Amino acid sequence: MEFKESMKKLKKWFPIVMKYGIFIVALETIILAILRCPYILPFLACDMCPVLDCPSKYYRKPFVAFIVGYVIVFRKDYCSKVCPFGTLNDIIYKVRRMISKKPLKISYELKLILEFLKYVAFLFAILALLYGNPRYYIPIHTSELIDSIKLIYLTAGNTYFARLYLILGALLLGILIPRFWCRYVCPLGTGIQLTKKGIKFTKQQKQQNTCQKCSMCEKND
Repeated sequence: MEFKESMKKLKKWFPIVMKYGIFIVALETIILAILRCPYILPFLACDMCPVLDCPSKYYRKPFVAFIVGYVIVFRKDYCSKVCPFGTLNDIIYKVRRMISKKPLKISYELKLILEFLKYVAFLFAILALLYGNPRYYIPIHTSELIDSIKLIYLTAGNTYFARLYLILGALLLGILIPRFWCRYVCPLGTGIQLTKKGIKFTKQQKQQNTCQKCSMCEKND
């Protein structure tokens, strides 16, 4: 009995510990991806990146391999149980819940607009990939992180600030709408969602093609 209880506790707490452990390990990289990543889409060209103080430049490949292995072995949903940026969104909304537990109701029209903007962001990410994920500013490296960020604010153009305000704005909206970034902005999340829908649709089509209309399913229901 004690062993079973221990296993139940392990199954309950292990995913939580892993989720927040991954977030803590990736926190510095998340901050640098928001403030200093010179590419439109982060984490794709880390090997060529001139930002030398970013951990992702040196540890991205083993970290990604570990994440993929964890997701496959333990069958965890990446967006809700693994993604560090998703965990950041969860933390932001939990802080809001500590202040007020009253949920914000979103109108049907607003949901349609947000869904449309989600696919616009996804299409923009695809176009950025097709154009080689170009840099939108040239980072100036100094020995100190704070000095580097100060130089960015002095030298970066409008594209840098547009990207920065988009990310920060989406995170702040996560105070009102749970996982706003994940649900309506993140291109990776949209890609995963579309992939899941495609797999589900394919399975349904196969079932329809093999169905013999024997009505057994209706009897079982």
